[in-house]
Amino acid sequence: MDGQVTKRKSHEERRVEIAQTALKLAAEVGASNVSAQAIADAMGVSQATVFRHFATRDAVFREAIAEIRRSVHAALGPIFEDKTTSAAERLKRLAVAHLGFVQDNRGIPALLFSDGLHAGDATLKADVRELMKSFAGRVAALVMEGVKDGSIDVGVDPALIGQAFVTLVQGAALRWMLFDRSFDLKSQADVIWALVKPALSAQNNSTPLK
Repeated sequence: MDGQVTKRKSHEERRVEIAQTALKLAAEVGASNVSAQAIADAMGVSQATVFRHFATRDAVFREAIAEIRRSVHAALGPIFEDKTTSAAERLKRLAVAHLGFVQDNRGIPALLFSDGLHAGDATLKADVRELMKSFAGRVAALVMEGVKDGSIDVGVDPALIGQAFVTLVQGAALRWMLFDRSFDLKSQADVIWALVKPALSAQNNSTPLK
């Protein structure tokens, strides 16, 4: 023996691991087909271990939604927080980064767009709604920054742009899934920007968007 002792994972570490495994499986077989036993098998543990940390399978997915929120914040937060470039330019970067993130994390749309899963748990559905509303709110705040820095026209409705941006991203992700992920999702950012860019400009906007 080498004298090394394997550190036992904490309750929170194990919960995150279970949630991440559930997301991985959702990408492979669909969220509705992910059972507690399947999660346990993928982790190489007993089903009892899963239920030691979560009361139900849907509780696992609620933690998965929280994990998505944390991951999205880590991946996209720097764009929101970057004050060295205009808000309009950051919004363009956000479309690319967001779709790239979804493309690299296929379990996210598999979970968020699972009607069967949401129908079984009203709380889970509410969690998904809150996740989307929160992101739309952050986009709206970014648009407000653009109005202040002059890169977005003063007549633009931030809340409307926030909702439209999220809707376009979701639509692209859903189409990507329906087409069996057969095209580059990240490239759809150009399509989104072609629609969003004109909505940010007006004749009296002295700062042209690039």
